[in-house]
Amino acid sequence: VVSTQSTGMHVKAEHGREGTGVEVVLPTPPNPPHCVHGPALLFERFAQGDEEHRKFFACSAYRNRKDCSLYVLLDKPWSKSKLKERLAIFQEERKKRKWYVSNSDRSARVQIIRTSDKMQFCQTCSNFVIEPDEPGFHTDHTLVKTNYKAVTNPSTLIRALTSNEGNAQYLFSPDTTDFISKLISGKKFSHLLCVGTPRIHEMFSGGKKPKSMLLDLDDRFVQFYPPTVFQHYNMSSNFFFEEDGEKYLKMFLKKSKRLALILDPPFGALARVIDNSIDQLKALVKEVNPDIEIIVYWIFPYFLSKHISEVQPTLKMCHYMVEYDNHPVFKKGNSTKSPVRIYTDQPLSEIELPDDNYKHCEKCASGVPKEVIHCAKCGCCPPINRATKHCVKCERCVRDHYLHCDLCEGCRPSVHHCKSPSVCHRCQQPGHKRRYCPLVTGNTLNGAEQTIPEEKKTDGKSYFTLSTEEEKKSLRKERKRKNKRSQEVNEENKSG
Repeated sequence: VVSTQSTGMHVKAEHGREGTGVEVVLPTPPNPPHCVHGPALLFERFAQGDEEHRKFFACSAYRNRKDCSLYVLLDKPWSKSKLKERLAIFQEERKKRKWYVSNSDRSARVQIIRTSDKMQFCQTCSNFVIEPDEPGFHTDHTLVKTNYKAVTNPSTLIRALTSNEGNAQYLFSPDTTDFISKLISGKKFSHLLCVGTPRIHEMFSGGKKPKSMLLDLDDRFVQFYPPTVFQHYNMSSNFFFEEDGEKYLKMFLKKSKRLALILDPPFGALARVIDNSIDQLKALVKEVNPDIEIIVYWIFPYFLSKHISEVQPTLKMCHYMVEYDNHPVFKKGNSTKSPVRIYTDQPLSEIELPDDNYKHCEKCASGVPKEVIHCAKCGCCPPINRATKHCVKCERCVRDHYLHCDLCEGCRPSVHHCKSPSVCHRCQQPGHKRRYCPLVTGNTLNGAEQTIPEEKKTDGKSYFTLSTEEEKKSLRKERKRKNKRSQEVNEENKSG
């Protein structure tokens, strides 16, 4: 699943002007403001020129301020009394949800739900109808009769949340679920920690090995699982919503010997933020059992590979194409093949891919899609399907109809709209990002000091190019067409 997680970077709200950028500041300072989605993250907004930079706290789970209005400037923080007051308000708001059940009451409630033969589930309210007179309150709602199989596979009952601005809950297809389940079963793990991957958790629930525990931002799962196997959790801030949530995770890990950690963050999540949560989870695991072996499976698109390489260089890309049941594009049978892959520190030579769509590359010593051709210059098989030529300037393989564009500083389709090249927000020069700026003492990238080549030095303002009126009109028309198509796809999904 692409999970209900989302990194609310508020980039969309902060990118209102040309030449601005937002970066997350890690580690987050102690006692940050909270919203109903958990503790906020600290961001810094950069602007080119003399405009003042600004640090602010914003929601970690929603990227659009219309969905979560939390915005607190670092230099104008909430008082301690206000922090305490707002935290109490948000906790109370979360507990008022129809499906909320505390950790202390969950085991008994789950037992009632699993043993009842007259139980119904309201898909409109995302809540079980327990009392005899309750159906009267659900006259116009969709009620589904449940049984043991249904309540132990909640993804078949709960309607997935598919708002890309916040909760983007896309569920693994049966083929993908089966592949990942076999991959984990074959490695003889004692325990499995599923972060934002409910369908994988369902495959190992009910006493199957390895023992599984689910951590997810979707708190509707509290109705289906006891606290020993599910905790309400924010992946972006590594936050347990229940006070004893971390205690239950430690209890789960107490007898673990070999742990599989599988996570499926949203595509909009910053790799640095997710990596920070992974490191904190690993530290917690090592605190419980210092000798435990941990294997990570990080689900992410291949076009974000460089971000994973920066934060987790030990993770290598498995070429298996991850598909989803309810994604409008990345699903089985679609002409557009899924760009989502599995990044893992398990040796790729140990992962066997299905024979029908994959082949074995002797040089890579791993499985790859049949369409992929090994590149001697890259030293590996390219992740992009139909990538047939190597670009010396980009230092990677690209599709045959792509040409290198000097203005865009990369390979693009032969017909495209050139974008303004990115420049450093500190020195206003191309070739590197702000956090790697050579003007900052000690800043390095890949262990080497960063320098700006003489041939790339230029005035920051003159480096940008403005579109003509005709190009602007064409861009607006294309944007409207894409928005219309996106609305049509959403309507089709709702009606389906």
